Amino acid sequence: MDQFPSKKEEQVYLKRLKWQFLLLAIGFTSVFLACEPEPKLPTKAYYYPLDSLYDGVVYEYRSLQQQQDPPFYRYFRTMDQDTAIYLTAMEYDLDYQPFQFVREEMVSNGAQQIDYFLYETDSSGYQNQIPVKVQNGNIFSFDWRKEQVLFYEIKYSLPSEPSSVYTLIRNRQYIGDTTWTYQGQTYDAMRIYVRELIDLEKDGHTEHEFDGEEIYAKGLGLVYYRKNVTNEFITEYHLVDRYPMEELERRFGANR
Repeated sequence: MDQFPSKKEEQVYLKRLKWQFLLLAIGFTSVFLACEPEPKLPTKAYYYPLDSLYDGVVYEYRSLQQQQDPPFYRYFRTMDQDTAIYLTAMEYDLDYQPFQFVREEMVSNGAQQIDYFLYETDSSGYQNQIPVKVQNGNIFSFDWRKEQVLFYEIKYSLPSEPSSVYTLIRNRQYIGDTTWTYQGQTYDAMRIYVRELIDLEKDGHTEHEFDGEEIYAKGLGLVYYRKNVTNEFITEYHLVDRYPMEELERRFGANR
């Protein structure tokens, strides 16, 4: 039977379990609240426009905090398989190298992440595909309730740090409506409060909590996000453009 190496590690582990239990309790509370008259919020139209992504579309995001921060690109594509609808997303970095890949299944009441891979380049220049264990894949609700909390959890290790195990816990909660202007047009939008916990298991546990916000615009999907990692370190990105993959290939080809 596995044992904790120290009392300190056991206390940290129990603290983490208590934190997760609290989040789940909030989620279960929202289920009970769902029995009350409060109506569902029809939010499916605020997620990515699945019907227009079958041919694939690149979303380009740029920093609002520091203009010198690199942009990133997500290539979205809708796919039908059997009776299910999937949304795939490949994220590319500034050097047009794959950074991460995810696959989500569209279920009756939301988007569920079922596959997640990270990419890491080794010393020889080869990119390794790293499977991420999706333990709770709740991404987005299609009928959000005001008290509902979506619980998400993943776990992974990197080949460059085989002794380190990372766990990410993320909660999302609807906090209100807003509007968003993209390329001169104003869209109805919704605000999502995000709280995250990163746990690093290496010779014990190191934890870091922070919060942030996401904005999803009707007919576009994610148009803005902010992460308040520390008081001094805040990342803030927004959607600046959408175009076919051929345009991304042309841009990177012209820069080489």
